[in-house]
Amino acid sequence: MTLMRNDCRHILNAAPIYFNYMVKAFKNTALYVSAIIGAGFASGSEIALFFKEQGVVVVIAAGLLLGGFAAIFIRIGGMLHEQNEDALCERNGVCGKNGNGAFREKSGVLRKKNIGGVSDFFDIFPRGFARVLRAVFLVSSFVTLAAMTAGAEDVFFGAFGLKYTGIISLIPAVVLGLMKTDGLKSFFSALVIIIIGLIAFLFFKSGEYAAPSGFNFLTAVSYASMNVFLGGYLIAKPKKAEKNEALFTGIFSALIITALLLMIYKINGSATGEMPVVTAAAAVGCKKAAAAIIFLAVFSTMISTSKTLLNFAKKRYGNAASAAALITCAFCVSLIGFDRLVRGTYPAISLFSSAFAALTVVRMIRYSYGERIAERIKQGSARARS
Repeated sequence: MTLMRNDCRHILNAAPIYFNYMVKAFKNTALYVSAIIGAGFASGSEIALFFKEQGVVVVIAAGLLLGGFAAIFIRIGGMLHEQNEDALCERNGVCGKNGNGAFREKSGVLRKKNIGGVSDFFDIFPRGFARVLRAVFLVSSFVTLAAMTAGAEDVFFGAFGLKYTGIISLIPAVVLGLMKTDGLKSFFSALVIIIIGLIAFLFFKSGEYAAPSGFNFLTAVSYASMNVFLGGYLIAKPKKAEKNEALFTGIFSALIITALLLMIYKINGSATGEMPVVTAAAAVGCKKAAAAIIFLAVFSTMISTSKTLLNFAKKRYGNAASAAALITCAFCVSLIGFDRLVRGTYPAISLFSSAFAALTVVRMIRYSYGERIAERIKQGSARARS
């Protein structure tokens, strides 16, 4: 009886801790998902392109892989935080877990040029290579923002006949991009819940669909690696992240993304056209619901890309100048048109994103392996001294 009471007490004591992990993980997931579900995802065109001939298992595999990537990127954020702390300790002569812990806890994200630590995710790579990756990432993020601005214009004009909605959507997206990441996580949590609800509504409205039986695992790998770039960058921020937070983020991301993929896969059915979800929704009298889904997905990607670009620009030029320049440049480029931007740039962006995902996984494996080696050496030294 006493043992049972102790077990119950331990469970009750641990419950708030795990609940806190799950809340953080859900917010991480919302930030990650919001960057992934752009116009191609929500309109069904990506799913039709990759999975039209594939069975349900391949779709599920893609969702699980994206969840696995989310866990990896959260762990990388923790790794960056640890490297920042190590650099701070080295500079101030405070090393070890017990050394001046309060000061280390307050240090937060530290600039590379000041302490020799890391500045952002790309600094897990060698310096020269990191500069190239960062430059390509910024260009691809800007093109994505311009394409989403053009896409917002197309969606509203097609569904409601409204003009100038691209610039009207771009301005609040850039303003929201100036918010701190924690504030954005709460906003995206609500946005993702609304998008899930709307997609579920169309899912139950759509008719039966006999899925094909094709199986090509490389299709799942290709799809997952293509979509991970922006979302991975946003959640891989240098911060203290427990392994449980990374685990729950991976689980929540896998469940939500897999559910969204499966629902859109079924909604698409045998629909054709550039936006299969709109075609399928129009057939059941829900075209405006489909337009709302696509716009919210486009708007979430606009905020994510704005946040990413402003993170780099505002350090040098300030918030107001950076936001004004970004709005002006993105709107001008969006005049090229959604189709032209997507066809002209997305194949290269997708290829780069896939290569980036592969390099990240390799780097993470090397880091984890090196960490285990260092721990074994430390344990061996401790045994030798004893």
